[in-house]
Amino acid sequence: MEPKVILFGDSLTQYGYSFDGCWVALIADFLQRKCDVVNRGFSGYNSRWCKIILPKVITKADVKSVAMVTIFLGANDSVDSLICPKQHVPLEEYTQNMKDMIQYLMDIGMERHKIVVISPPPCVESKWEADCKERDIPFGKYNAATKAYAQAAMEVAKECGTKSVDLYTSMIKQEDWQDMLNDGLHLSRLGSEHLFELMSEHLTPVHDSLPFAFPYWADIDNDNPHAILDTYSSC
Repeated sequence: MEPKVILFGDSLTQYGYSFDGCWVALIADFLQRKCDVVNRGFSGYNSRWCKIILPKVITKADVKSVAMVTIFLGANDSVDSLICPKQHVPLEEYTQNMKDMIQYLMDIGMERHKIVVISPPPCVESKWEADCKERDIPFGKYNAATKAYAQAAMEVAKECGTKSVDLYTSMIKQEDWQDMLNDGLHLSRLGSEHLFELMSEHLTPVHDSLPFAFPYWADIDNDNPHAILDTYSSC
């Protein structure tokens, strides 16, 4: 099986190939001809639902080929329980769900150093409220709650011994952090580039450890291309 990176999460992952939320595309570009980048983001999902579908997304048969998996959740879990009761997940349950998903991955043979937990980013409440009003959907997203879920995600990563990216803390320290979100909730191109930069320390070892798929063009003997190309069984 060919190596792959699986990115698992909500809309912040699903939109990862869009012009604005391009952090997944940046990863795919960085790892080109090294491994496949699989986007498994599910818009609107919370940790409760993702915990149920994770075994359907990553199975024991996949483990040998997975070079890295990210878990990027909490943006939906952290919404107000009264205003958005369908998506809200209590902080204690969110914490346990994150632990359970990591434990599942390790139970099927995933090495903990291949798991990266990404915290939800901060939100621009006024901008997201305006977007919700325009689309006639309830607004119930507040930074104080998001911060608590981001901290919980980082604590889970530390407790479980996985890698982590504290997107919330890193973004909030930036002078232009509000510009890193295009609608107050989802990453803008600037925010996506920031997340990719934070991911780079985890991606570089993956890149360096994987061989180039098929030889560099200049290494092919034009008179006898079979000599080197036939030594590769697959892409």
